[in-house]
Amino acid sequence: MLEQHNFPSQKQIELLQVLNYALCVKHYPQDICSILDRKIQLLKLSADTPQNNNETDKAKRTLKVTTDALFAILKKAGLVTENDNTKIPKLISYLTNFSAEQIRQRLSNPDELTSYHRPEIENINNIFKELNSNISISYNKHR
Repeated sequence: MLEQHNFPSQKQIELLQVLNYALCVKHYPQDICSILDRKIQLLKLSADTPQNNNETDKAKRTLKVTTDALFAILKKAGLVTENDNTKIPKLISYLTNFSAEQIRQRLSNPDELTSYHRPEIENINNIFKELNSNISISYNKHR
């Protein structure tokens, strides 16, 4: 996801290190922390090699899918509680540069994702799968 925002590799590494630290402090299962460690190592290796990925350039990211994906990760990590109406949107806003208020509204009233979001959802679900995560995002295939 961070790649799609055209964050430099170093910034991606720093953000993933912060997320990894938060998960490890919360004593989240080691497999998730090790997945993030591997991703950080891969980013460090590829930071020296500029890549031209047309697929990433064409990818469109929406607030809805991005928010849902990050919320699923944070929920799986046990960082989400029922009264996190401002803290979670603030974190997601920081990571994505989307409006914290729009994210808060999205989390308060989660609209159903539709087939319009299919390519983006398939992309994020493939990323989750590559990370050996059982997290996935779904959409209404009939809308």
